[in-house]
This record gives sequence, structure tokens and C-alpha cells, in this order.
Amino acid sequence: MRRAAIALAVLAGAGASAAAEVRDLITECAYCHGDAGIAKDKDVPHLAGQQREYLYNQLAAFRSGKRPHKEMRIMSRQMTDAEMRSIAEYYARLPPR
Repeated sequence: MRRAAIALAVLAGAGASAAAEVRDLITECAYCHGDAGIAKDKDVPHLAGQQREYLYNQLAAFRSGKRPHKEMRIMSRQMTDAEMRSIAEYYARLPPR
């Protein structure tokens, strides 16, 4: 619960419009990676507190097919560079576990 509150505070700091856009983007991510970037399944990586460029590069690698993962390929296929950067920024700003 505390992590979810921190996540909302991070979104609020981005401005109302940007916060809503990021919230929409990460809704799909949260199913596997958790509401605040902390996954519940031990086989799914935590995203909270990861480096922004690392997260962006991984999304780009999934989208291009350089990093194989069926679900992530599907998720990233429709993302723009700006959306991937917003997602990476959001998770990078969250406190790590």
C-alpha cells in the first residue's frame, strides 16, 4: 500500500495531464510487474528503482525482437519511443524494494 501511494505521488509530480498518460501506460505493466514496480511472481523482475536508460533499452530490445520474450514483444510492439521513455522514467523514479 505504501509503494502504491509513492507511485501516485510520483505521478502527481509529473502534472495532471502527464500523470494520467503515464497511469494509462503502466496499467498493463502492473498486471505482471506490480502497481509500484514490485512483482509478486518470483519469475517477473521488479522495475522500481531500475535505471531509466536500462529500462528504456530493454523495452526497445523487446520491441525490435533483439530480446526475445513473447508477452513483452506483444506489449512493446505498439509503444512509441516517447511512451517507452515515460514508462522507464516512471519506474526509475520509484523507490526500489
